[in-house]
Amino acid sequence: MIDLLKLVGRNRRNPRSVLGLALDGFRVEGAVLRLSNGTVEVTATFAATLTVNTESGDPVAAGRELRAQLDAASIRERVCVIALPCAGLLVTQTELPAMPEADAASLLQIEAEKGFHSDVTGLRVADSRCGLPEGRTFVTLAALPHARFTFLEQVLVAARLKPVGLSPAITELQPPGSPGSDGVVAIALSSGSGQAGLQVTVGGGIAALRSIEGAIDATAEPPAIRIDPVAREIRITLGQLPESLEKSVRRIRIFGPRALAESMAASLNARLGPAGFTVETALQPADAGGISTLPSNAPFNAGVMAAARFLASTPARLEFLPPRPSAMERFLARHTTGPLRTTWVVGGAIAAVVGGLFLIQQIQLSLYESRWSKMSTEVRQLDLIQQETRQYRPWATDSFRSLSILEVLTRAFPENGTVTAKLIEIRESGDVVCNGTATESAGLLQMMDRLNASPGVSNLHRDQIRGKAPLLFNFTFHWSGGGTP
Repeated sequence: MIDLLKLVGRNRRNPRSVLGLALDGFRVEGAVLRLSNGTVEVTATFAATLTVNTESGDPVAAGRELRAQLDAASIRERVCVIALPCAGLLVTQTELPAMPEADAASLLQIEAEKGFHSDVTGLRVADSRCGLPEGRTFVTLAALPHARFTFLEQVLVAARLKPVGLSPAITELQPPGSPGSDGVVAIALSSGSGQAGLQVTVGGGIAALRSIEGAIDATAEPPAIRIDPVAREIRITLGQLPESLEKSVRRIRIFGPRALAESMAASLNARLGPAGFTVETALQPADAGGISTLPSNAPFNAGVMAAARFLASTPARLEFLPPRPSAMERFLARHTTGPLRTTWVVGGAIAAVVGGLFLIQQIQLSLYESRWSKMSTEVRQLDLIQQETRQYRPWATDSFRSLSILEVLTRAFPENGTVTAKLIEIRESGDVVCNGTATESAGLLQMMDRLNASPGVSNLHRDQIRGKAPLLFNFTFHWSGGGTP
């Protein structure tokens, strides 16, 4: 299989033309954009509904069908940027105090391990930061699971495409503004999957990113809007933001098919207009990827906007493609394996030791005296940074109670996905609240029976079960199983 790292490494400079693709399940949209003398030209457009899902099923079949559709549209461009729906992305949020960038990066690594409850080496993690008062920063961490990344890699290889960018579609449609600009709630509708992506941009970054299930009744003809889950998710999302950010978000932009977007805009305006929100349909880009000469007749979709941004050499706010390896990294990858590895390692070690001895001697003689006067100031700064960092460390407690509770819940829930949890709240008293959705009542009852029989679970109580397809449930129980290893 061709590694995406190698594909990126071959492109030393941005190409002059690129294929932008917006993948959304069975639906694929995009266009080929070419940059000439600072002007962007749309040389080909593309839209198709595949018979194979680009997010599940057989990736090779999906890639071959995508290649056939591109050939039918006479598109031969292989370099592409991909815009993905935000469904399936893992998202967590945190706050950073004022600190040097090197320490902030280490702290975000710790927060990713805590927030995703997963080995971050198996995730493609990107972050976006929003400014807060007093030098603090609100950070949104988004992660693309390795399984989804590998599946997409197989699709692109089968389609004979070379990716140079991979980011969420809604971020391409509504990029963050300047730190002082008003906040925007962006909603991207997908009539095919019945879901909608929700994004909040404020403070110069992305403050929230999530997927809304059941936003569209795709079984109706034509598809109809379900406004209740959308309005509820907007309120919940804004309520989770810091107050200084939430107050500046009073604008809602809706992306998607015109009929659905206008219907949702009218419904949201009736719901949220009295609260001071301005609702509008986004039929044209607010910012053409940093290129003001993007043709006015160009199709408006995430693929086109991603391609325009890439040609403008503007980095994506959430980029999931691995960074391009340097020339030294590629050299080491080629020459540190096989029979030459020992020779290179021994020769390099000897050269490093000899050269290092002379270099260290000279550096110590010339720099230690000048650094001594600054030592006390640097030590005080490091002590302050360490004191602020300790409060975020996941090993601040020696209890694994939360992990033990999550393990019991994971074993109780069925593996076929018929019952899923949306919110798990673990309280200090040991009470646990869980709510979610189920496609069938039998699976829900079996899950609760398994949970009730689990060691450490007591006082299991079903607070609420309502709806039909899907069932919405809420239950509580008390955890008495402890949490220490």
